[in-house]
Amino acid sequence: MANQPRAKAHLRLELLEARENPSASITGMAGDHVLVTFDSTTAESVRWAELNAPGFTESVTSLGFDVYLVDLDDGTDLQTAITYYAGQPGVTMAGADHQITVEQTPNDPGVAKQWALNAISASAAWGVTTGTGNTIVAVIDTGIDYTHPDLAANIWVNPDKTAPDKYGYDFANNDNDPRDDNGHGTHVAGIIGATGNNGLGVTGINQHTKLMALKFMDANGNGFTSDAIRAIDYAIKHGAKILNNSWGGNLPDASLQAAIARAQAAGVIFVVAAGNESANNDTNISYPTQYGRTLNNVISVAATDQNNALASFSNYGPTTVFIGAPGNSIYSTLPGGGYGIKSGTSMATPMIAGALALLWDAHPTWTYSQIINKLKTSVDVQPSLQGKVVTGGRLNLAKLLDAGTAPPVVPPTTPPVTAPPVTSPPPAGSLPATDTLRWTGAGAKIVTATFGGSSAANLNTVRVTFDKRINVPSFTASDIALLGPNGKAIAIGSITAVANGSNAVFDIRFTTQTTAGAYILTVGPDVWDVTAQRMDQNGNGINNEAGDKFQAITTLGAATSPVAPAPPTVPPTPGSRATYSAPGLPIAIADQRTTRISFTVTDSTAIADLNVALNLTHARLSDLNIRLRAPDNSLVTLYNRQGTSLSGVTFNSTNTPALSGLNGKLAKGVWAIEIFDLVAGATGTVSSASISFAKASIAALPASTTTAWDAVALRDVISSPISWAVDLFQNMQEQDKKKFGRG
Repeated sequence: MANQPRAKAHLRLELLEARENPSASITGMAGDHVLVTFDSTTAESVRWAELNAPGFTESVTSLGFDVYLVDLDDGTDLQTAITYYAGQPGVTMAGADHQITVEQTPNDPGVAKQWALNAISASAAWGVTTGTGNTIVAVIDTGIDYTHPDLAANIWVNPDKTAPDKYGYDFANNDNDPRDDNGHGTHVAGIIGATGNNGLGVTGINQHTKLMALKFMDANGNGFTSDAIRAIDYAIKHGAKILNNSWGGNLPDASLQAAIARAQAAGVIFVVAAGNESANNDTNISYPTQYGRTLNNVISVAATDQNNALASFSNYGPTTVFIGAPGNSIYSTLPGGGYGIKSGTSMATPMIAGALALLWDAHPTWTYSQIINKLKTSVDVQPSLQGKVVTGGRLNLAKLLDAGTAPPVVPPTTPPVTAPPVTSPPPAGSLPATDTLRWTGAGAKIVTATFGGSSAANLNTVRVTFDKRINVPSFTASDIALLGPNGKAIAIGSITAVANGSNAVFDIRFTTQTTAGAYILTVGPDVWDVTAQRMDQNGNGINNEAGDKFQAITTLGAATSPVAPAPPTVPPTPGSRATYSAPGLPIAIADQRTTRISFTVTDSTAIADLNVALNLTHARLSDLNIRLRAPDNSLVTLYNRQGTSLSGVTFNSTNTPALSGLNGKLAKGVWAIEIFDLVAGATGTVSSASISFAKASIAALPASTTTAWDAVALRDVISSPISWAVDLFQNMQEQDKKKFGRG
């Protein structure tokens, strides 16, 4: 019974309480099915065999991106099934399908209509632009009344004229009609993008945006995580740039987190309601707002009232909630052509989604990081939001669009504050001059690392100094790797903030080491500063990348400097190219599956000018998303449903600039081309595939200028990805770190 459609049993939802409107953070779980996620290397045949092996499996459905929904036979204990699947080879996570509810509070009628537009200075912003319709906003909610006179002109229409899902999709009922039967989604949609200057009703923040209707919650405002995941992936596949999520719950779900991570990888912004329990989200954990701790595309929104104060019902969080926006007594569209008032962080969230869509319409070439950076620096700072949200402020649409100034300035892609060159650690207790207590556009970086021991014959500590104050609970042993001679891992004993070091200086302690040889320290990048920014060690303005790990090296023993390994017998000729063709081709592209084509590269050289050659045919090329995965798990999207020919195409740094981001990485290891077939009904074949790259020589480490036992290794000593020491890390895999609930 494998790969059968989902049973109707999944749509049986229980009314959790008597209420006129859906309430917030009431979360349950489905007892008749399990979500199971595999790593990308496990063969499809192995997955299906493992999922169907136990006697309690009724059927299995692929949700895409390595996630499967497993129906259980009646009477099966849910926890027993989860435990079984979690223990199978290749499974990275298994868990329940949690129910999600919308975030809103009871209506407070009688407030002047659309007061919020004046509060955020919308009129001035509209002098710059009222929207172009080029930015698609997915409303992942209870659906939209797409026939509403004030919304119809701005509803997204599927460009595939033959597709039955014309306006979006209803994942709650598994049909092509995302019409709203609750009212919540239609109200949200009007705030984002009700048609402006049409003589009807209200005006949205973006008067000419495109609203994609994605229904995953039913008439009672309840839905399941699995349907939210399907909606997120649908939005990404169909070109949405902003996802509005006015819903939440109180339980984590790794599958949902992975879906939001896919949105980040695609350059899509995930705007989410903070919640309506008057609670501190830093300590009273709420999801999916918490995923902003690890994903930089998540914008969590608190609600403000007519006095620019934090609304009485709104959640907040100095490190987890990003910004405030009007959310009290908001007048907007309702199903059936009507209008009405609703309150909640559900209403504040679309204020931000609409504002970001307006900004993206004005600057269509900006990246999602630039859009978010501009939002960070454009708020109206409010006393009531100081210490309550990351930015300390409320949305100001005029500032966001630079209304009244000419021309708008593109946000910088490099940190506005650059640390001066450091030649020695600052005195104990001092704070680097670059520290600020506010967001500066970049995360912290380590400027010095000093190894030490009780004598010149041993090592037992490293003192690291950051250029900004660190959120101490975020810096844990899981953020650190220490390798001794011959690549031996050394356990971290403790991490202590140095007294009077202003939480910027830390001592890392470990068991005393006496073996002569090289010791390599790696830190980050998931260490937060006091404003919840993760590390930006490489200084490119984008936090929490693989390249933001800090590395330092020292030697113990007779040697006075790190000793580079012997060069290869025949060193590569700079500029010469190596080509690797995929074995086992041709191969069929499976329908609605992931087809993985692997290359084993044996060259121990660094990469320059990587090209990918591909020759494939498919009955519907717009079904395909194609990515290149490097040995260190870096991903580059080569093709995303363009529909253009893939017969004999070569991807290079000119037509695919992201490939240049692989320059300098070590070539050796397993590479893969991953082909995602996202829509059922068409298949194809890969005839040939190859990768080629220019070889670059591996740089030797510079000689140490300090003694062997207290070497101070600055980040530029070993930050180069082509340094010889990186060989020691080549086959290490990043572990999935779950750091929820940290202050």
